[in-house]
Amino acid sequence: MMENKCESNVCISCDVKNCMYHAANNTCSAGKIHVGNGMASNAEETCCDTFKAK
Repeated sequence: MMENKCESNVCISCDVKNCMYHAANNTCSAGKIHVGNGMASNAEETCCDTFKAK
């Protein structure tokens, strides 16, 4: 995976309450995220590879 330097003030919505990056306001608190499955053809085939269980 290529390393990217991100400088952004983007708010990522997240409903996954059992992820360690899930914030109380239903947002993602991770410093950066990676969305996986480069061969996806629809949203259901993608996944958050940044997920870590609490």
